[in-house]
Amino acid sequence: MNTGREIETKRLKLLPGVNKRDSKPFLKMLREDGNFQEFCGVEFSEKNQSKFATYFERTGHEECIYSIFPKDSIEEFIGYVGFHRELNGDYEIEFYIAKKNRRKGYCEEACKAVIKTIFGEGVSVDHNQITVDRLYAITLAENTPAVELLKKIGFHRDNPEDGPILVMQGFVDEDKEINICPVIKMIYEKESMCT
Repeated sequence: MNTGREIETKRLKLLPGVNKRDSKPFLKMLREDGNFQEFCGVEFSEKNQSKFATYFERTGHEECIYSIFPKDSIEEFIGYVGFHRELNGDYEIEFYIAKKNRRKGYCEEACKAVIKTIFGEGVSVDHNQITVDRLYAITLAENTPAVELLKKIGFHRDNPEDGPILVMQGFVDEDKEINICPVIKMIYEKESMCT
């Protein structure tokens, strides 16, 4: 859980995520945006959506979520950006911006601020200071806007020495069917440091 300070950018305030303040607008956003499966990997249902009710104060796996607000409208939750540590020790960046606020550069601005912080002074997670020198992101191969955003902020395709790999990810839907989706893994390293 994010126990750190707020981050300010030119147009945004990034506040440590808090369920009491952020959960309702986030769930409303997921319900209304119409791309629940793209974000969550499962079909929309109230049951699936309820799993995200405590998204902002999850603990374990060094999870750190910042809620995003425009500076001029601090009550208007427009999305989040953060990261978490996977079981293999790697850190994955994650983000979501409300559909009505996309294509305005907010996600790029927020991601750059969080990356600069975690690669620099670090962030406080469960009252421990975390710094990293590498992040990765996984997105559906067909999610062109997310892939383009990741490239724009300095991520590159994960191409091992023996050549590019096709990553497949499985999701179980309400009917217990497994849906296999091609995903892209992208890497961001300290040398790529955005300004």
